[in-house]
Amino acid sequence: MMNDTEVWLERLNSLYKSQTRKAVNIEGIQLVHFEILQYLSICNHYSNTAQALSEYLGQTKGSISQSLKIIENLGHIERRPCTSDKRVVRLYVTKAGLKSLQRVSKDLALSASDAPSVVDLIKSSLMRWQTENHHHGFGQCKSCKYNIDLDNEGFRCGLTQDPLSKTDVNKICREHEFLTLSDS
Repeated sequence: MMNDTEVWLERLNSLYKSQTRKAVNIEGIQLVHFEILQYLSICNHYSNTAQALSEYLGQTKGSISQSLKIIENLGHIERRPCTSDKRVVRLYVTKAGLKSLQRVSKDLALSASDAPSVVDLIKSSLMRWQTENHHHGFGQCKSCKYNIDLDNEGFRCGLTQDPLSKTDVNKICREHEFLTLSDS
C-alpha cells in the first residue's frame, strides 16, 4: 500500500509523463529521445557520454545506443571525441535538437516551477530518497559537497580540481554528492 508521499509523487510523475508524451508526439519524436535531449542539455562536460546517459535514464547501453543513432540521424545530437581522452566520445545537442527540446518544453512549463519553496521541497525530497537508498550522482554542482565557491573568482570542483563557471555549477554531474551536515 502506498503512503501519501508515494501517491502524490506517482500522480505528479504520471501527469508529467502523459503531458510529455503528447508534446513529443506532436514533435515527431519518442519520449526517450526527449529525455536524452533534456539530459544532454543540462549535464556538464563530465557527464555527456552514452555511459552516463544509460545510468541516468536507467536503460541498457544497447537501448541508449539505438536511440542515439536515431536522434543523431535526425540531426538533434552530434558526437565528438573528447579532447583529453580520445577513447571517450562526448554527446552534444545541436541547434536543431535545442529547438525541438524548446518546443516540447514550452508545453510542460509550470507557472510555479521555479518558486524557491517548490525547488527546495523537490531537492530535499530527492536528497533524502537518494541518501536512504544509497544512490549518488546526477545533481547540480552547486549543491554538491565537492563544489568550492571561490567568491568572485568562480568555482572549483574539489573532486577534479577543475575550474567551474556560474553556468557549470547549474549543470548536472554524474559525480554529484549532496553536502550533508557531517560534511560541514
